[in-house]
Amino acid sequence: MSEELQLETSEDIALETVSDHFSHLRLLVESIEADSLKASKGNKAAGVRLRKSLRHIKGFTGDFVKFTLNKD
Repeated sequence: MSEELQLETSEDIALETVSDHFSHLRLLVESIEADSLKASKGNKAAGVRLRKSLRHIKGFTGDFVKFTLNKD
């Protein structure tokens, strides 16, 4: 549940520098650790949450790349 709340509020965070984006990316990756461990033990619901979070991270990294390209 906390992952869903964090994913929803990440859109409201003002990310203005590359460092801000990277810190947020690190936070997102750290937030899926518990679901990763649970999924590896066979918890199917944790696997679903993990895949959803990974899709969110994939989208965020795409936005991060676009941000860095616009900074030139």
